[in-house]
Amino acid sequence: MLKSVIKFFLGGVAIAALGIGALWGADYLRYRNSPEYRAQQEIENIKKEIADDPYGGDTPEETLGLFIDALKQGDTDLASKYFVYDKQEEWKIDLAQIKDKGLLKEMVKDLGTAKRGGGQNSSRAVFSLANDQNESAGTLVIIKATNNKWKLQDL
Repeated sequence: MLKSVIKFFLGGVAIAALGIGALWGADYLRYRNSPEYRAQQEIENIKKEIADDPYGGDTPEETLGLFIDALKQGDTDLASKYFVYDKQEEWKIDLAQIKDKGLLKEMVKDLGTAKRGGGQNSSRAVFSLANDQNESAGTLVIIKATNNKWKLQDL
């Protein structure tokens, strides 16, 4: 009789364990197919892309030089990769339009006037740009990204 009770009890425990396992498995599969999970995976992929991004220099001046070299070669796709991650697509389009209008040489000329100015710290550098009349033509901001590469933030 004791054996029957033990078998009955163990059978109940096994059925309960299978039920709990099935509920956990269903919940896990539902989570894996959820928008929240996909968004989290996308964030992780972006973080990995940023961490593995080889584009940019070890100094703000090096990044500016690499950017100018890419523009001199007419490689607007490469030039756009020297911008911070969230502005690369926007600048890829803008630089292609500048190239289509035949204005890359003028842009390179303007960027060649860049002089490092105020508003600097260990993770941000600001450059002033001048036109042919030596008048201020704008600023260029280069920041240190999380992968320790310097990237163009604003132009």
